[in-house]
Amino acid sequence: MRSCMRMMGVALIFAAFVSAQSPQKTPPANAFDERTASRLLLQLSESLQGHSQKQFLALFDLAKMKDGALFKQQVTSFFSHTESIRAHLNLIETSLSGEEASISVQAEMEAEPRNGGPVVRRNDRLDFAVVSEGASWKFAGLQPRGFFSLP
Repeated sequence: MRSCMRMMGVALIFAAFVSAQSPQKTPPANAFDERTASRLLLQLSESLQGHSQKQFLALFDLAKMKDGALFKQQVTSFFSHTESIRAHLNLIETSLSGEEASISVQAEMEAEPRNGGPVVRRNDRLDFAVVSEGASWKFAGLQPRGFFSLP
């Protein structure tokens, strides 16, 4: 009985020692996960609803984005022709492959034109490409791009 108790005690001490020696995997400071994706989407939504073109565009890496200058022109036109914007972004999924990530979102938006025309309503799935920018992440792609434009 004593030898059995002694063996259990030794086994417990060994298990504690092994677990203490195993490196704990903590994600790097700039790790991409659902929390990171949600934070980006919140900033995107706030910039739309706050009607802040500058904050909206700051979330994108236009240099890495295909036709980034064209997208900037589109967004500039969109903001200049809208009085107010309401948006709801629902995260569907995220994925990570090396230094690139992707976010899929179910997006709803209402944009009130400056000229007093009818409110434009959009409801679509948006797919964002996301890239690491040092300690942060930025959008580097968006499909469909026409979501942020007026007819």
